[in-house]
Amino acid sequence: MLTDTSTSAGRAILLHDRHPTLEELADTAHLLAARHPELCRVRTAGTSRAGQPLVLLTIGRATATDSVLIVTGAHADEFSGRAGIVELAHRVLAQPSLHEAVTWNFLLCLDPDGARLAEAGAGTRSLPEYFEHYFRPAAEEQPEWAPAIGGRLPESRILLDLIDDLRPSLQFSLHSADVGGTFLQSTCDLAGLAEPFAKSAAGLGIPVETGPYDAFWLREAGPGVFMMAPHHIDQQESSTGMLAPPHADQPHAGQPDTGQPHPGQPHPDQQQETGGVRATTWFAPQCYGGETVIVETPVWASAHLGDTRPADDPYARLTACAGQVRERGRLVTDLMDEVLPHLDDTALLRAARTPLTASRQLAHEWDPQAAGQRLLHPTPMTEARLAGIELWAHRIPVRAVALLRRAAEAAKAPTTPATTRLDHLLQDWCAQYQQRFQPLWLPVARQAEHQANTVQAAVALSRPTRPGFRRDR
Repeated sequence: MLTDTSTSAGRAILLHDRHPTLEELADTAHLLAARHPELCRVRTAGTSRAGQPLVLLTIGRATATDSVLIVTGAHADEFSGRAGIVELAHRVLAQPSLHEAVTWNFLLCLDPDGARLAEAGAGTRSLPEYFEHYFRPAAEEQPEWAPAIGGRLPESRILLDLIDDLRPSLQFSLHSADVGGTFLQSTCDLAGLAEPFAKSAAGLGIPVETGPYDAFWLREAGPGVFMMAPHHIDQQESSTGMLAPPHADQPHAGQPDTGQPHPGQPHPDQQQETGGVRATTWFAPQCYGGETVIVETPVWASAHLGDTRPADDPYARLTACAGQVRERGRLVTDLMDEVLPHLDDTALLRAARTPLTASRQLAHEWDPQAAGQRLLHPTPMTEARLAGIELWAHRIPVRAVALLRRAAEAAKAPTTPATTRLDHLLQDWCAQYQQRFQPLWLPVARQAEHQANTVQAAVALSRPTRPGFRRDR
């Protein structure tokens, strides 16, 4: 690694084995610009809903003919990208061949408002502690995703304007998961990327996830490398409730029916403009011949997600997953009804509704006696695919109970049987999650190195002089 430990972000990564804070990221960007004024520039690309700056670090020469954009912080609960851009920025500065012809643009955090609510989780080392501080905004308040359901967030507009201005040949969105392996999703087929991606993962001891439910219907170009076909993503996200405008069908538990859209929710007369996943920021570079690669890296690695053998007893296991997510969703919904009189309509409460909606939809999607019948016949139904579904059956309810618990805590709700029950469920479900997947902490330096390796390999492969570059959609 080339990370400079004289910066606060570098010290966090290499000396303290934790993800940098937002302040440490900004500190590093400004320090690099001060050290390398001929190469580095820092500017504010815009401000968030709460007035926080979205900071852009640019590295490159004015004569560069190509541009790439690296986005982090799209999801507030995902911190690996912060470390990844620190490592990548130092690599670019250390190797003239990387910055002579390409301008590198690093958006330090797309959603600083959400990041502030999740910040206490950035320094955690255990899964229960991570979920104790957990925050991930409601689907309609996530800047990358909001345009898919007609949301008009300033952060989405800032990123779309950056894409219009920079016209990047490649946009990278750096993501991470609590428990899992590494995988890629791309709007194009970068011929040859699967090899350096797999080599990086193997060298760093990171399992490649070959059956993530996020990419269940996507074409696999290589182990853990998936092509983002819009119609397949729309199909999948409709099944999880992510494409449905929130509360479109009926008021759910915890949501008073005021007749007015919630923050980020499109007004009914605007919903016909919704473009599905193609309207997200992922597909925007295609207007200028560019593409997007999403890099997923685990914080706690699990070896159970890369088994390509045919699945054992998939019908029974799908039935169990559907039953688990349905029952746990019902428990959290009942508890939400109990604590609701003590809660205001906050970002935490709105966030809790997204995994509850997903719980209802996923139970139907996985149940072999309902829509789940079609899941039994992909080619092939592997152990990895079923493990990916089982992971979601644990992750989604844990998110729901963690978010509702924080909403009650923030509102200083009085101690009641309901709040005590939330604490118990969070501890119990985290323990079961850990027991099933045996997660192992992945040092932050390795998370960062893998993301940087993957981005660097993709940029090298995409250069126009490389004959292997093709954009198959």
